[in-house]
Amino acid sequence: MNQIKQALKSKTVQFSIALAVLSIAQGYVGFLPVSPMGQAVAGCIIASCVTVLRAVTTVPLNQK
Repeated sequence: MNQIKQALKSKTVQFSIALAVLSIAQGYVGFLPVSPMGQAVAGCIIASCVTVLRAVTTVPLNQK
């Protein structure tokens, strides 16, 4: 349980959880009418966010 609490302090993990929730909501509800080009742009933005979050990571999860 302690390891889960530590992981939830990570901005990368928080971003991943938010992305998963939005992906599930989009799949079931379809609240964002997005074209294939829009999906490609969103994918690039998500990849960029993950890269930035990884670059600012300074400590492992078990040390948070």
